[in-house]
Amino acid sequence: MSTEIVKKADGNDLYSILRDDIVNLRLRPGTLFSIRDLCEFYQVGRSPGREALIRLEQEGLITFLPQRGTMISKLDLERIDNERYIRRAIEENVMKDFVAMFSPTVILSLEDMIQEQRKLMEKQDHRGFLDADDRFHHVFYEEAGREYCQAVIDKECSNYRRLRMLAQMMDPKTMAQTVEEHEAIVAAASTRDIEKVMFWFYLHLDQIKSQERKIVKRFSELFTHADGQERKENYDLKTDFLVSIRSRGL
Repeated sequence: MSTEIVKKADGNDLYSILRDDIVNLRLRPGTLFSIRDLCEFYQVGRSPGREALIRLEQEGLITFLPQRGTMISKLDLERIDNERYIRRAIEENVMKDFVAMFSPTVILSLEDMIQEQRKLMEKQDHRGFLDADDRFHHVFYEEAGREYCQAVIDKECSNYRRLRMLAQMMDPKTMAQTVEEHEAIVAAASTRDIEKVMFWFYLHLDQIKSQERKIVKRFSELFTHADGQERKENYDLKTDFLVSIRSRGL
């Protein structure tokens, strides 16, 4: 067991730990495991193990397979499209509110966050970059007084987040494009140019939609009902999927 996992397991909150491992692609979509595997790896009892799985199944991150065990849910494009729709519908109104009410000091904070994103991009820290991307967007919600809406998106749009991670892995230009779009949004917001803000906002959120077909083709075995041959590879709870695909240059 890695140092990271030991440290996380001390938190005694399996739901949060397992969810984090799924949405950050430490656990490969389609991985099969038993409740015994889960409890042994995360060093918890069966009762909290079952409770965590039930909660994650409700979020579409876990799939129970009769007579086979439990599976880290594969990516469902229909669900992802609905999650993206939810985020777009909420965030476009948040952005309009933000432009109307933000304090000037927030622009400096956003610019600092973009510099942090650049450093993470240079290090090719995909997980750190995606976290920084989310923190950047959280600022708009906080300034508009819509933290509850942000919490809803974080909880309900986790499959869409997994797709975003795959997009970063597939094309090195994705992170650079994200940074450029963030810079354009901040530049437009600093002059309260709502038309330009919304132009870049829509372009930004639609970025992955245009990449979707290529992502499915490259990682077809990770999606439900996708054409393509399932790769015969062994993945379990101990294997860091993101590290494994990076090491193979996929």
